[in-house]
Amino acid sequence: MCKPRLTTPTKHFASLLVLSVAAGCTTIPGPTIMGIDLSEPESEAAAFAEAGDTNAAVAGYAELYERALGSQRAQYAIAAADLLASAGVSMEAREWLRRAEIDATPAQQQWIFGLAAELALLDGDPEAALGWLDRLDPEVEQALSLRAMALRGRALFQFGRVEQAVRVLVERDLWLDRDTDILANHEIIWNGLRAQAGVRPMIATGDRIIDGWLALLPVAVATRSDPFSLTGRLNQWNAANPNHPAALLLLPELRAQDQLAQTYPAKIALLLPLRSQQQPAAAIRDGFLAAYLRNPTGSATQLRIYDTDELGSQQAYLQAQNDGAEFVVGPLLKPEVEQIIGSSGFVPTLALNTVDNVAPLPPNFFQFGLAPEDEAAEVARHAIERGAATAVALFPNSEWGLRVYDSFLREFTGLGGRVLESRAYDGATQDFSLAITTLLNLTDSEQRRQRLAANLGMPMEFEPRRRQDVDIIFFAANSGAARLLAPQFRFHFAGDLPTYATSEIYDASARADPDLNGVMFADIPWLLAPDDSAVELKNTLQSYWPQRAGRWLRFYGLGFDAYRIIPMLYNGTMNLLSLPGMSGELWLDTAGRIRRHLPVAQFINGRPVQLVPEALDSEAPENPTVTQR
Repeated sequence: MCKPRLTTPTKHFASLLVLSVAAGCTTIPGPTIMGIDLSEPESEAAAFAEAGDTNAAVAGYAELYERALGSQRAQYAIAAADLLASAGVSMEAREWLRRAEIDATPAQQQWIFGLAAELALLDGDPEAALGWLDRLDPEVEQALSLRAMALRGRALFQFGRVEQAVRVLVERDLWLDRDTDILANHEIIWNGLRAQAGVRPMIATGDRIIDGWLALLPVAVATRSDPFSLTGRLNQWNAANPNHPAALLLLPELRAQDQLAQTYPAKIALLLPLRSQQQPAAAIRDGFLAAYLRNPTGSATQLRIYDTDELGSQQAYLQAQNDGAEFVVGPLLKPEVEQIIGSSGFVPTLALNTVDNVAPLPPNFFQFGLAPEDEAAEVARHAIERGAATAVALFPNSEWGLRVYDSFLREFTGLGGRVLESRAYDGATQDFSLAITTLLNLTDSEQRRQRLAANLGMPMEFEPRRRQDVDIIFFAANSGAARLLAPQFRFHFAGDLPTYATSEIYDASARADPDLNGVMFADIPWLLAPDDSAVELKNTLQSYWPQRAGRWLRFYGLGFDAYRIIPMLYNGTMNLLSLPGMSGELWLDTAGRIRRHLPVAQFINGRPVQLVPEALDSEAPENPTVTQR
């Protein structure tokens, strides 16, 4: 009899690569299969997957896919999608799922639905994830059923439906036998609780286990902003819930993680360009120092700051290593990061910018920056989640504008949307009429009016009509240009179209901006949804450094978060799905880059108001497909 091997719920399907099919127990080979004689190509692909080399493993399965036929071909396609999903490459993973659909057996189709749900959650679309999960057969094999319950719990958490999420995952606990699987399930609940925006009164269920989990919510939320209080708060909860299942497995693990998360290296070096009085660098330094001073164990860590303006980035980096630094943060500027990459690899390093033209990166080299590409991708996801299928885009003809537009384009089209038209504008202009009228086809409408008037030989009353096939507008601009652009969109008959931008439009130090009313944008929680601790820090910053309390607040948050994540990178524990920070929900991808999920806000009465997901009236759209969401 073929018994499926269960995956731990915190891992992606790629960690298993064993797919049961309707006829017996055909398998996709992988490193976890014991006692099965694999062919050499299959062994090579499995070895690459085990080593974490996603590109090589996918290439191996792609080669096997080309050689195979029928259901075996579908299995290799699903294996490739598995690996890509685990690496966060959703667009390519979806392409492999489309290929798998062609030859998939009914049992394989169930795994395709499960992976599609995984990808939907990866893209921040819990509604689509629930839709895929509702397509699963109730009688699917146990491994997939357990995986689906985990995904359903995570999706419900994303909607803030805490009680329902906990109930699903507590039920899942009953089907797990191994302590490792149970602990992983508890970590899903804990991470779901931690991701909640705030504490609301929970509705008691009368079930001791469920209510015990709900009582952990205030602990989970409070320790997001004050992680150093975790152990004490857990002890208080444990005293009130001594025999709860979480007290047996999860709490010891959290205490161990908490100890590692507060175990900083003995010597830390911070590399910043300070002599030139660059305001971002000063704000990063102040945020970094604020986090350092708030750490009760910080006195055991020696912090030394190096000025890359004075020493040069390479010399400062080498000097920090010679001085015994066990962890280096910085440098800041993109050219500086490119200069030190060749010398890195010996000391764990967190660069405060990102570079895309160097691969592979050295081991223990991480990148963390306030990339506008993250914001463009976030608003693309938000638009798709709200039902948008088509877009037009306007951006400055600059390196920054092209990067932002390209990020929006890749994310929007990767999620099934279409960008119908795009236009670049001169950053020095104040009149966007030509670009807007061309983008919205108003120029064609006016030309038709002129032709008709000429044919009739008489003037005509006429109101231009914009194109009707557009769902949203995306534009990239700074705050000054945005104040001009938004009213011109309304003037040119596009005031009813949802309009998205990036955080560049929002000057936190400015007064109300009524011209921006209706525009939506992504920005950091530090500005849009600060918790009590963040508000306290912001007030302190405004009191002592008012000149940095405006547009430089984002860099202050970057510095604060950079210090907070050092022990997780240093001790290799930053493996959670996300870590709430002032710069966003932070997560570490397989390339060593700190990625961000961001809240989205909309200007209302001249001020940004955070938009929150609405609870679902029904859990699923009808008949979703792999090719569209």
